Amino acid sequence: MSLEIRATSVAPDPVPMIVPKAEEQYLRVLHVNDSTDDQVLFQAACRKAQIPFNWHVTDSAEKGISYLKTLIEQARNVPVCWPDLILLDIVMPLVSGFEVLKFIRATPDLKHIPVVIFTGHPHPGHREESARLGANLFLMKPGDFQQIVDLAKSLYQLMKELKGGSPPMPPAAPATN
Repeated sequence: MSLEIRATSVAPDPVPMIVPKAEEQYLRVLHVNDSTDDQVLFQAACRKAQIPFNWHVTDSAEKGISYLKTLIEQARNVPVCWPDLILLDIVMPLVSGFEVLKFIRATPDLKHIPVVIFTGHPHPGHREESARLGANLFLMKPGDFQQIVDLAKSLYQLMKELKGGSPPMPPAAPATN
């Protein structure tokens, strides 16, 4: 991947901006996660890997569903930019990520969007429940930053291949022991 790095002039210390070359394009990601630290960490890993993700983040399942409902409403009147990928945490206060996943898979305008569960909670049964509800991929959050960078690169490559006309990701298969 070839990217051009530009510095913005708004901050006293220039902040590098990832600008994809003409043949590259940003992939739009909706990240639903109640942890700002996790949001920032994954975005930093993507910047380090020079991955051109265009982020929209929400800090609760309710806000994620509200954002998606707004897109659906707006799409009736104007063109909208649908997410290319939804990165979803499971364990959140009040409403879990499973409710967001159920909403996505029950909504015709959304059910084609790949959903990746990205969680740090190794609760038994979460992988199987994610697969049952239609998640495309289930990933545990790595503890090491370089592992997150590597995971982001793999995820970007997978999404790029999908956007290139490959068939959509199948839902994750339940784990077998």
